[in-house]
Amino acid sequence: MAYKTTVNLYCATRAAALTELWAKLNAMGWTVHDYLNKPDKSCAPADVNITTETITIVGHGFANGEHVMYWFSTGGTVIGGLTNLTCYFIVGATADTFQLSLTQGGAAINLTSQGTIGHNFGEGYRIYKSNGELADRIYEYIKIDWITALQINLRAHYFWNATTHAGVGLSVAGGYLTTAETGFYLWIHGNKDLVMLSAKISTTYYFSGFGHLPKRWWTSCLATTVNAETAGTNVVMEVNNTTNFRVGCYYQIVGNANEGRDRVLISAINSGVSLTISSLPRNFAAGALIGNTPSTFGNFTPNFSGFYHTCAYNVVGTANAAATLTERYLLVLTSIDPEYRQENAYILQPSVWGVADEYVGYSEDYFAVAPATGLIAEDIFGVSADGVVIDDGTSSGSNDGTTLNDTTKAWSVDGWANKVVLIKAGTGSGQIRKIASNTATQLTITEVWVTIPDATSTYAIRDEGWRLMDISYSHAMREAV
Repeated sequence: MAYKTTVNLYCATRAAALTELWAKLNAMGWTVHDYLNKPDKSCAPADVNITTETITIVGHGFANGEHVMYWFSTGGTVIGGLTNLTCYFIVGATADTFQLSLTQGGAAINLTSQGTIGHNFGEGYRIYKSNGELADRIYEYIKIDWITALQINLRAHYFWNATTHAGVGLSVAGGYLTTAETGFYLWIHGNKDLVMLSAKISTTYYFSGFGHLPKRWWTSCLATTVNAETAGTNVVMEVNNTTNFRVGCYYQIVGNANEGRDRVLISAINSGVSLTISSLPRNFAAGALIGNTPSTFGNFTPNFSGFYHTCAYNVVGTANAAATLTERYLLVLTSIDPEYRQENAYILQPSVWGVADEYVGYSEDYFAVAPATGLIAEDIFGVSADGVVIDDGTSSGSNDGTTLNDTTKAWSVDGWANKVVLIKAGTGSGQIRKIASNTATQLTITEVWVTIPDATSTYAIRDEGWRLMDISYSHAMREAV
């Protein structure tokens, strides 16, 4: 896939990595949906009143119903009745005091001790949403939080209510990216479809991600409903196309207005571009998707152990998916069967896997598989839709923070704009940058080098690039750049 943003940089702390992630998600087109747009606030133990259950912070700015995270200062102890790195709802707020509750508008928590050193209250998560590069998907809502030490957590939801600060239809397994407070390297690759995250701590690599699997190349049929539909039997549903639908087969319908997902049987395909549904369990607004894989989104678990979508098939309403119903589908490179059915279940949400760790990834049109031998961690190999290598060379030096020079070249002006340049070896090895423009002998990149390449640096220019990432223990993840 052609990624909108690529970055690899050094982050001193998890907070620095989060700052980069927010910026890159905004640049990719993801929309922030729910977060606490206020600075962190702190108080001393003496400001905790265990008789009135109130916390005093002059001009705190918190409002009733908001969701805030609590954590105690380094070396201190927790306020009795609270749990460190946990989110609570604001209740009983005045200009300078507030109480905390486990539920929105609920009873104030009984505070049993003041704790020690100091206490902090602020943002604990952000919710971002995307309906894909073509704006033709059901929105995915990804909850990104940092309530676990040395970790950025990623949980995909079918819907998130920004007023009640609650989500439904979350994925059966959460993703997370391991971080460090002693410095680490971070890679963020993505667009409105899919976001890939990698971290390198010392010599160990970690991986996670979230989003929409980009192209439904395993889907033989997909349609959008034209009108609102009412629950019932033998429902005639007008759609924008009936291509490849089959009478007597089950498909999935997914609402785009928080209705949920259902497994439905097609009993007839009618003239006038409509389908007859033998039984429609609930009402659906216009714009619902129906087909084999109408909306494949979710999150990757750490180290690419799996892609988990939100909501299991045939889910009632928008309940969270049961942990025992992962509904994952091993999709090997030589065998893709969108019509695959089991005796009692139709696998509607395939995830993309490989064979014996040979999976790399996919673009809109093709798979790219890394060579089985000859590569080590962070090696770059290039791919393009026609398999043609674009250009390679060695820098002639005299580069600055946003340029790469090669005086042996005679490139067409701006011929490499929007391609990527990869530093394969030498000073600055492993860096990947998008090319903004070029002259006959100089590339100008969109983001500054972390380490400026010099005359020892070899480079490659590609339509797309792939980096071999050694993702901890026994797995190897090949990641698109």
